[in-house]
Amino acid sequence: QLGLSVFATIGLVAGTPQARKAKGALPIHALTDPDDLVTEAFRSLRTSLHFGMLDARTRSIALTSAAPEAGKSFTAVNLAVVAAQSGQTVCLVDADLRRGYLRRYFNVEKGRPGLADVIAGEVGLDDVLVDGPIPGLKFLPTGNYPPNPSELLWREEFSALIQTLDARFDLTICGAPPVLAVTDAVVMGRTVGATIVVVRHDQTPVAEVQALQRGLETGGVHPSGAILNGFDPRKAKGSA
Repeated sequence: QLGLSVFATIGLVAGTPQARKAKGALPIHALTDPDDLVTEAFRSLRTSLHFGMLDARTRSIALTSAAPEAGKSFTAVNLAVVAAQSGQTVCLVDADLRRGYLRRYFNVEKGRPGLADVIAGEVGLDDVLVDGPIPGLKFLPTGNYPPNPSELLWREEFSALIQTLDARFDLTICGAPPVLAVTDAVVMGRTVGATIVVVRHDQTPVAEVQALQRGLETGGVHPSGAILNGFDPRKAKGSA
């Protein structure tokens, strides 16, 4: 009804909404439960994105949402893993320069140099890329949180970085902050090949999705589609 294509429906996994609040390293569902229906849904998402991005200007995507706790980080890391498992070379970028915590899926210590430091010209890309848990997967952490994330992402250095990653990897996945909170995702969307919205079942109001669409399109970014995350069939009975 909102005009957004749904690339995939990801089932509910107990405990994922509290991942940010949990302590220590976080498990990657696609690795701990490879035969689960949720992991199979990520494989379906991988296929949908492959065909949905055939005309994209770069093989890079930004995953965003209307508000926090929609499951962007969970979606990003599991999509990155199943894409790498299919033989693609993948770079997962934690581009939430305010509250990003993807590092915890890779046992990367807080404050390790990363994206912000590369854009600022303080370190080289190869100095901060982290090997993933499977061949073909690399991870670029946020680095030290900067005082001016939006301004940093506006720099030509960020666009140049995306082009560099596009030349080196089959797929680049950027985890972005929520659209209704800050402008970072809009800035990022002007550079990446596709912006995809993560919507959480039974949690994200339709009005928020509409506001997100307006926010992106006002900034010149047209969302390519959506991912329905945390789908619980028990709560969907009788709904449209």
